[in-house]
Amino acid sequence: MWYCICSTTNYKMEFAVVRIDDRLIHGQVIMGWTHSKGVNTIIAVDDVVANDSFQCSLLQFATPPGVKSYILTVEKAAALILSGDLANKKIMLLVKGPQAILGLMDKGVEIKNVNVGNVRPKDYTKEIVSHIYARESDIEAWKELCSRIEVIGQILPDSPKTNLNDLMSKF
Repeated sequence: MWYCICSTTNYKMEFAVVRIDDRLIHGQVIMGWTHSKGVNTIIAVDDVVANDSFQCSLLQFATPPGVKSYILTVEKAAALILSGDLANKKIMLLVKGPQAILGLMDKGVEIKNVNVGNVRPKDYTKEIVSHIYARESDIEAWKELCSRIEVIGQILPDSPKTNLNDLMSKF
């Protein structure tokens, strides 16, 4: 389990999973992670997606029955997490890339571990491992994230794990 200790409110929030996956809510997340970790709340964080009603509708539709989902900007997600309103929930925090995790941490959300699923290849990307690619402009954000917390690449709960902290030192 991953925990968020929110110093401003003095409560312990449990994150069942903190995950970077560029697809946000999709089949692997639903079948592999929410079921195996007992997730009852998903917070998907992306400034662009949160401001696009069509994309928000698609992600809400993909959310499994019995699971509450929020699609929020970094700022609104940090406010919700730090508010204490979700203190008794088993939360999956989903973002598309390292910048959102860094943004949440900079706003006071304490995150100690991140699981990285699929970050698919885009134009001008470098392969970090077989399922994780980064643009040259994103390499510094990945390095910053790895310098602050433990980052593990893993597609599904029973898949092999790759320590990205070690790998990022090569870039």
